[in-house]
Amino acid sequence: MQHRSILRRIAFGASFVVVAGVAAVNSYDHMRAVALLGHQSQLLASTLPLSVDGLLIIATLAMSEDKANGRRPRGWARFAFWFGAAISVAANIAATAVHYGDPLSIAVSAWPPVALLIAVEIMARPGKPAKAIPVAPASPAISMAELESPDLPEAPVSPSPAAISGKSRGEYGPRKGDEYSQRHQRRRRTGK
Repeated sequence: MQHRSILRRIAFGASFVVVAGVAAVNSYDHMRAVALLGHQSQLLASTLPLSVDGLLIIATLAMSEDKANGRRPRGWARFAFWFGAAISVAANIAATAVHYGDPLSIAVSAWPPVALLIAVEIMARPGKPAKAIPVAPASPAISMAELESPDLPEAPVSPSPAAISGKSRGEYGPRKGDEYSQRHQRRRRTGK
C-alpha cells in the first residue's frame, strides 16, 4: 500500500514537471517576443520572462509551504501567483495576436499557462474526504431450512392503488381524478 502511494506521488510530480516545463518554455518564448516588440534590449527581453515565471515559482512554493504546515496560503502569495499567471497568459496571447491574430493561434498560445494554472491548483488543493458509508451490524445467520419453514407467516402484500380506488391508471402519471393530478393541474394554471 505504501509502495503505491510513493509511486503515485512520483507520477504526480513527474506529470507536474512536464506540464510546468512545457508552459515555461512556451511562456518564456512568448514573453521574450512581447518584450522585443515593446522595444526592450536583448538582455532585458531575455530576463523579463524569468521574473514573471520566477514570481509564479516563488508564489507556488510559498503556498505549498503554507499548506504543508496546515495554514491558509498567504494572501500575497496567492495574489502574486494570479498576477503572474495573468501576465503570462496576456503575454502569450499578445505575442500571437500581433503576428497572426486568428482565434486558433490565440487559443493555442493561451493553453500552456492555463494548463500550468490548472496543474498548480490540482496539486495545491487536496481532495475532500469521502463520506463514510455506515455499515449495518451483521444479523445472525439464518439457514435455508429456517427460511423454508412452514412456521413462518406469509408476508403481507399491499393491494395495488388501482384495486383500492377502482380507477385504472393511464400509461403515464397519476390516475384521473387523483388528488395529485388536481394539484398538479392547478399549479400549472396558476404557477403556485
